[in-house]
Amino acid sequence: MKVKTLSMAILACLLVANSAFSADFPIGVFNSQSIAMESEAAKAAQKKLQSEFGNEKTQLEKQAKDLQTKADDLQAKSAAMSNQAREDKQREFLELRRNFEEKSRDFAIRVEQAENTLRQYLAEQIYLAAETIAKKKGLKLVLDSASGSVMYLEKNLDITKEILEAINAAWKKGGSKLPEMANRKK
Repeated sequence: MKVKTLSMAILACLLVANSAFSADFPIGVFNSQSIAMESEAAKAAQKKLQSEFGNEKTQLEKQAKDLQTKADDLQAKSAAMSNQAREDKQREFLELRRNFEEKSRDFAIRVEQAENTLRQYLAEQIYLAAETIAKKKGLKLVLDSASGSVMYLEKNLDITKEILEAINAAWKKGGSKLPEMANRKK
């Protein structure tokens, strides 16, 4: 919260200041969300997540439908069953539901961990590219407009495209490899 407040205060000072001040204090602004959606690394990360978890997600969705069908069937037929048969079917259904919920939780945790790994990788790439461009252009301050602290931005201060190009170039140069995702299916 303090960083956001500080960023807004600095930005307000810069916007209020005259053009002579801005010439002495060059700034750049970029949009990390735009880069995270448009970069080749981000697109590859989405494909990797889909290939890694897509089939399992589809299977879980099918299991959820099957479980709902069994619940509906049990509800419809329970009145005609004996008490023992109804209790057996209910126990069986509850066990299936517990197993499904456990699989779903495990799946959600693994997907979240993989997303976090890829998000962290992309954030590092954005930071490195922003730092390189800032040094190259002699910028003294670089802000991320996606953080919500930039209210106004002149086009000449926006370095999003340059950062995106730098990340894509580094992606191609680095062999287009994403980090390994931890916590695969046990």
